[in-house]
Amino acid sequence: MQTVQQEVDERSNLAGTNKFELLLFRLGTDAQGQRNELFGINVFKIREIVAMPPVTAVAGSSPEVLGVVNLRGQIIKVLDLPAIARCKASGLNILLVTEFARTTQGFAVESVEDIVRLDWNQVMSAEHSAGSSIVTSIARLDPADSGSRLAQVLDVETILRNMNPNNRPDVDPGT
Repeated sequence: MQTVQQEVDERSNLAGTNKFELLLFRLGTDAQGQRNELFGINVFKIREIVAMPPVTAVAGSSPEVLGVVNLRGQIIKVLDLPAIARCKASGLNILLVTEFARTTQGFAVESVEDIVRLDWNQVMSAEHSAGSSIVTSIARLDPADSGSRLAQVLDVETILRNMNPNNRPDVDPGT
């Protein structure tokens, strides 16, 4: 059995290889209610995964903002990732707490599936597919060319940028 330190060392050394780890999760069915697609996010952006705590709604927030949670003394904004990706979730059961660009936020998801280790050659740019602006790439989860199982890798930075447009005043105060 691997020790925690060995697992941390192994994950930390992925940066020097041609590999990375992807957290796989589901957001619910597509807009037509027919497919339940698999999505992914780079594990290095995840701080923790927790069962969905009680969410406090924030007055005047956009529909994609569920509200805020108090997680170990830190107030964290919770975004409705299925709504952002235009999916219909049967329930928001899991909170993915992410940390990057000096911000912490939570993404509500329906379920978490797995963490997979992939070679970068298993990932195709979303420019070659019908991907939206929030999908950076498509990961082939099966080895070699069989590639029958795919996951859409979400660009959480773009999602956050879209949720927090530049806070500039409508009128230039210098005029």
